Amino acid sequence: MAVTAKQMVLARRACQTLSVLLLCYIIWSTRYPLSGFINPAFYFYMDPFAMIITSIAERVLLTGLVSAAAMLVLSYAIGRAFCGWICPLGALLDLLSWAASPVRRLFRKKHREPEPSRLRLGKYAILLAIFLFALAGVQTAWVLDPITIFVRTFSFNIHPFINGAIDSGFNRVLGATGYPEWLEAFYDRLRELFLGIATPEFSHAGVIFGIFAAILVLSLVRRRFWCRYLCPLGATLALPAGSSPFRRSAERCTANCGICKNTCRMNAIRGDNSYIPGECVLCLDCLVDCPGEKATFSFRKGRDRAVSRGQENEKRGQSMAEEIVIAIVPGSGQASSDSYRHCSGARVKPGNVQGIISGKKPVLTRSQFLATAIGSIVIASGPLSAAPAQKKGRPGTAAGLRPPGALPEEDFISRCIRCGNCMKVCPTNLLQPSSIAGRPGAAWSPVLDTRRGYCEYGCNLCGQVCPTDAIRELTLGQKQKFQIGIAVFDKKICLPYAKGENCIVCEEHCPVPEKAIRVKEAVVKGKRVMQPYVVRDLCIGCAICELKCPVEPDKAIVVKKARDAGGSPAGPGIKPAS
Repeated sequence: MAVTAKQMVLARRACQTLSVLLLCYIIWSTRYPLSGFINPAFYFYMDPFAMIITSIAERVLLTGLVSAAAMLVLSYAIGRAFCGWICPLGALLDLLSWAASPVRRLFRKKHREPEPSRLRLGKYAILLAIFLFALAGVQTAWVLDPITIFVRTFSFNIHPFINGAIDSGFNRVLGATGYPEWLEAFYDRLRELFLGIATPEFSHAGVIFGIFAAILVLSLVRRRFWCRYLCPLGATLALPAGSSPFRRSAERCTANCGICKNTCRMNAIRGDNSYIPGECVLCLDCLVDCPGEKATFSFRKGRDRAVSRGQENEKRGQSMAEEIVIAIVPGSGQASSDSYRHCSGARVKPGNVQGIISGKKPVLTRSQFLATAIGSIVIASGPLSAAPAQKKGRPGTAAGLRPPGALPEEDFISRCIRCGNCMKVCPTNLLQPSSIAGRPGAAWSPVLDTRRGYCEYGCNLCGQVCPTDAIRELTLGQKQKFQIGIAVFDKKICLPYAKGENCIVCEEHCPVPEKAIRVKEAVVKGKRVMQPYVVRDLCIGCAICELKCPVEPDKAIVVKKARDAGGSPAGPGIKPAS
């Protein structure tokens, strides 16, 4: 029994839905004690853009390169199916366009697509720029990688919102009903299995959501605007997909009604019914909407495939070359529309195909251009707007401490793709995205905010969820010896030193079995007090002492990097971040 085009479209929608739900499940289950059955790095391993760029920038072969290469091979075999069937961000953009279609119909009778725009070259320019930065050792894939954007937004905004709303609702119900035992037991079980220990809060969450929202808004300007013009992952997959043997054919079409051209969400179909293979995401809408069912997708074999690909490559090469020249040198000429031919071989009049007007209207209206410009600025400058937060109100991040197992600083910055997995899984909300202040290249990489939390002595999850090994996976024993930093006392404000008052809160909370903070007896202002001090060779810099210190607003004990505190690595063979 043959599968119809409508059935394939339904299968695509189901696949997109499952993909989004699967990724949401993976992100949600990326929490202490990490009980999910799917590796949190799963989607990143399918991301050739992030894996290849990170590998080039860091000059290292990552584990994810194997699956990334397989994705490129798959793109050559059947085209950009990942973008149309699997990509979670693309699925959300399709959903938004579908939801907005009734509103669009209120303002215009029919949606009409122009000829494929030169703006699509933008994503290739972005990919080239990121590639050149990677060759120079600077990894910037994290800024525009769609999988990273989706995961980061869900981890920092959507999950905390849902978690907080449920948590707040249960607390209100419990308070109103007098805390019945059965409801408390149910709530505790829900927190254990679903909600997590507490609702996390993250710095710069507003900016991160703003970038995500800008991408969604741009899709209202043009369907899949992000995918058409900006997405570097799409550009990466388009390179092999452009030569795929799996091709669309409209050779049987003689009416040339233009329905498929206006249906195409990627603006990949030209007015003469030819199309740009690298832009097609295999949504298959053109097959379903074709009134005569004349369009098909199939593998080209033998001589037919060679002739078809030769003609298409000639057409594509001429068109692309002209577009590049026009884009770079204004006024140098215009694309020769009369070079486009119908698949049947009949010449089509330039700019007018069966009543479909192209060339007379701009690709974007003035309002659309303004929305596009604003959205692009928000996306590109998002990390920059986070600068003030680092200077004010976040003294806990001043030391720039990295998670246990982090590579040396320069390597860490090049390897980290700012996905947020480590911050999401941290049980004490200690890990936070850093600001651009002081170091633009390190923006949104994880740092310890020692005023929010501390590094749990019995936890080593951050290294288990890192997709690029920027945080090495340590055994629990190795992690408990890894020196994040060294605690240092400020004796001018420490109560036993400055006022002669007994206080050993830091010593009591130190989790190291041998106690990295110990006390000694001393006389201050005529009183005998117990003064704490740090054993540098035992201190691992977990920062629970800083968090629990009762002195406010400045803490009497703070954790600093080993080099700033004059310390040395604790434990043989374990290299701390520096």
